[in-house]
Amino acid sequence: MTLRLSLLLGKPPKPGTLLAEVADYLTAGGADVTVRLPHQQTIDPESLRDQDLVVHRGLSEASAPLLTALAERGIPLCTPAGADRLLRDRRQWHAHLVAAGLPLPPAAEHTEWDAVLAAAQGEEIVVKTLSGPGRGAQVLAGTADTLPQEPPFPGPFLVEPRVPAEDTDLKLYVAGDQVRGLLKPSTLTHAHVTSGEPVTPQTEAADLAREVGRVLGTHLYGVDLLRTPDGPVVVDVNAFPGFRGIADAPALVAAHLREHAGQR
Repeated sequence: MTLRLSLLLGKPPKPGTLLAEVADYLTAGGADVTVRLPHQQTIDPESLRDQDLVVHRGLSEASAPLLTALAERGIPLCTPAGADRLLRDRRQWHAHLVAAGLPLPPAAEHTEWDAVLAAAQGEEIVVKTLSGPGRGAQVLAGTADTLPQEPPFPGPFLVEPRVPAEDTDLKLYVAGDQVRGLLKPSTLTHAHVTSGEPVTPQTEAADLAREVGRVLGTHLYGVDLLRTPDGPVVVDVNAFPGFRGIADAPALVAAHLREHAGQR
């Protein structure tokens, strides 16, 4: 039976990128893969009813009604609509993971920058946006003396204490039960880079990453961990990462999508 799969993307996939290569793998295996661009065209949910799996990546919040409509029709989604909503709001997925007893830094939400600076009196903190990537200009670490006196990005702000940890972040990429790891320079002390050192994650870290997906109801995602003296701590989660630096990423993701669609 031919696998019918649609890719709903924020922009056309460029040759050599993850989803372009994943599509090539699936097509070579006999799948019928269609690319659709919701930001550029109106898509009737009924037109996707015959699909075995709808994969979406890079869509804006405006596409949420389409994903909800697909979920209501029982069309399998990757990422599932509920998990997609959670992962768009850092405070929401943070609260779910904390409630499940997973190790995360405590977090407080502030609407005003003055309150952020007050929280940083005598303590080094990490400030993040409520949505978007947990890296680059949207993440800052410092004290009241070193943080800027004016907000560097729009609020509200999520504030966490700075966790003592190694100067490298452990990025875990998860596809179902499969977990791959990449060590990268800490985003708090180094400029953001896409490269890193591939590593085999230890059992504790891999199990923690899988549990994140179970709690949030997703199965193709990334988890950023800090390696602390007390064990790994979750500091970021993102849906459908680019798997950069993972040599077998296209084959890994293609195999997972085929399995998730019910075909081996």
